[in-house]
Amino acid sequence: MTPFRIGITGIALVLASSCSEQPRKGPPTEQEIHANDSGDASGTPGRHPYRCDDDRPLLVDFKNEGLTLELRRHGNPAPVVLTAPAPGLQYVGDTMSATFAGNEIKIEEAGKPPVLCRKATSL
Repeated sequence: MTPFRIGITGIALVLASSCSEQPRKGPPTEQEIHANDSGDASGTPGRHPYRCDDDRPLLVDFKNEGLTLELRRHGNPAPVVLTAPAPGLQYVGDTMSATFAGNEIKIEEAGKPPVLCRKATSL
């Protein structure tokens, strides 16, 4: 009867260890990092100012562990919401998409030229 108890205990340990959180398969993405820190004076987690090549400011709020973006242009209080299916993939919305490369975000909107924005220290 002892071998049977050891067998059940061994199986239980294997099952318990397989249910634990899996280790990350690489470093966190830029979006995951920014979802938890703040880059502006408000201290709001995930909020970062950007300056675009059209010389307009852009406020980016990283939500949902970086899988959702809220984009706000100066003077427009209603955000445009974009989502990504997984970290590191393109964000999409109804009429707009955005992709990241390091500290830059490229925004593409139907019928308009692409806009490139760089992370700023403040607005």
